[in-house]
Amino acid sequence: MLVDFALYTPMFVSLTWALILLFTSGISGPRTFLSLFMFIISAISLSNVVYYHHYKEYFFSFELIYIFGNLSMLPISQCYIKLLTSTLKIRLSDLNSLYPAAILMIATWVIYLFMNPEMRALYINTYLFSNGSWYAAPSLIRTELILHYIFLLVFVIQIIYSFKRISVFIAEYHKNINNYFSNLNYLTIEWPVIILYSFGVMSIFSSFTYFLGRNYYDKSPVILCVTGIGFAIFLFFLGFLGFLNRKIVEIHDTDSEDFFEMPSTIQIKIDLHVLFEEKQLYKNPNLKISDIASSLNTNRTYISKFINNEYTISFSMFVNQYRVEEAKQLLISDENTNYSLDYIASLAGFGSLHSFIRVFKEITGTTPGRFKKNNLPKNRENLL
Repeated sequence: MLVDFALYTPMFVSLTWALILLFTSGISGPRTFLSLFMFIISAISLSNVVYYHHYKEYFFSFELIYIFGNLSMLPISQCYIKLLTSTLKIRLSDLNSLYPAAILMIATWVIYLFMNPEMRALYINTYLFSNGSWYAAPSLIRTELILHYIFLLVFVIQIIYSFKRISVFIAEYHKNINNYFSNLNYLTIEWPVIILYSFGVMSIFSSFTYFLGRNYYDKSPVILCVTGIGFAIFLFFLGFLGFLNRKIVEIHDTDSEDFFEMPSTIQIKIDLHVLFEEKQLYKNPNLKISDIASSLNTNRTYISKFINNEYTISFSMFVNQYRVEEAKQLLISDENTNYSLDYIASLAGFGSLHSFIRVFKEITGTTPGRFKKNNLPKNRENLL
């Protein structure tokens, strides 16, 4: 009973999330690919049910599903993270990683067709459900076993490649939001990073189990139960995260990227000085680089590159330096003695107290509270 629960739960959890995500996704949205990922996992889980219940007459068909599913889930997860973290669309070239899955599935099927019924039974009973001797195996069965090792090698390569590629997507997103938004409080993507490492852990664990072989778990019901239930819990939280997050906010606003007037370097410095020193635009917690570009009658990419090159910092850091300086003055002012840090943060333009403390410490090396205590006027220190 417990083994059945461990086998069926991952299948039902992934299938349920696949349907929920599919019916709540937009066309070609991130949820569509997460839904496809969940469908693939449910198919793999179904093949495990067939294997561990020893339905040998149906097994080979599900073995093909198992091969294709395992080699396609990581390419699909790449597409999911790409759509989630960028404004780029999925191209056919992004699906090239599915070729190994299709090729190995077809090759396994073709070799199997060349086997006579007795050899097929030998292959399934002795080699798929047990550890038959390589040296005693007929040539066609050896070929199938070679394909199995190729499958494992390809899967390991996919783990490394997918992990690197998804890391690039997330790093690029962090770079972009730092150059387009001043307040990153609601734009951080910590949970996709969690998903990334979850995919990594899942993939490494899966490769380990593949090397052991499913027949190893077939002989160890306790390990099979722990693995199945643990995987079901992982799938539930992965689906839940995907359901909560439709798509991370677009990097690029809807304003036009048409080229307007391109002011000189000196003129930009003067204009930025006016906007930040006199008009104090940094006090707007929702300030975006498109707001600056609109004020200067130019485009955001030009301004972003100017700040990057001229000040060697991102747009968010450029703005936050002004906010921190403002906060410093507010913290040591006699008029603000009884104001909370939360209120000081809002006056300086920060979107939240957490963001204020994090950025303040990053720039000054100390916390706002400690800075306030260390910079009290002498008359207030005496009162204390």
